[in-house]
Amino acid sequence: MAEGIGIGITTNPSIVLRDRYGDNLLGLIQRLANSRIPTIFFQIENLEEEIMKHLDPKRFIIKIPWVVEKYSLATLLKEKGFRVCATATYEISQLVFALNFDVDYVAFYFDRAERRGIDPRQRLSYFKQVIDNSRENTKLIVASLKTVQQVIEAIDCGADEVAVPFDVFKEFVKVPEYVEQDVRRFSEDFRKILSASSVCDGRTCR
Repeated sequence: MAEGIGIGITTNPSIVLRDRYGDNLLGLIQRLANSRIPTIFFQIENLEEEIMKHLDPKRFIIKIPWVVEKYSLATLLKEKGFRVCATATYEISQLVFALNFDVDYVAFYFDRAERRGIDPRQRLSYFKQVIDNSRENTKLIVASLKTVQQVIEAIDCGADEVAVPFDVFKEFVKVPEYVEQDVRRFSEDFRKILSASSVCDGRTCR
């Protein structure tokens, strides 16, 4: 996350199908609920009571595909105590309506936007400006990040949080070799200081 390292998980129907979870939907929800992950972004299409009763509003943030026919769903979910994420938000008009419906998060897809001919850096910067000017508490999440460079650019453009695949995350937190060299030098010099203060005749040399 851009504001601080946090632990969470996000999923959507495409991810579930891609990873071929063996569970049915309720089984998947139970697996997520039984995990130690504090924040779970979970996408729904409508208020299926059989699904909703298994979702804890304190942990599950509900993702809604942000198209006109789904806007009213945000109000119903917030009345039930859920936080709401407007997902697949690419256009300024979508963002404006997300802010009007007081959603908690807006999710922008970086790599997908670029593949559709949208400049994600310019669009993100504009999104951030609109959100800041609105004085709403809506947070800007950036997903569809395929490289470390895209993660850095998303943060630079004002992302409040980023959703990063695990392989990209591992690369992102990897310490470069030149940093390792500095750390080794510090460790070697510290050992020299300790050596100079070694015990002499049973007493610490000063």
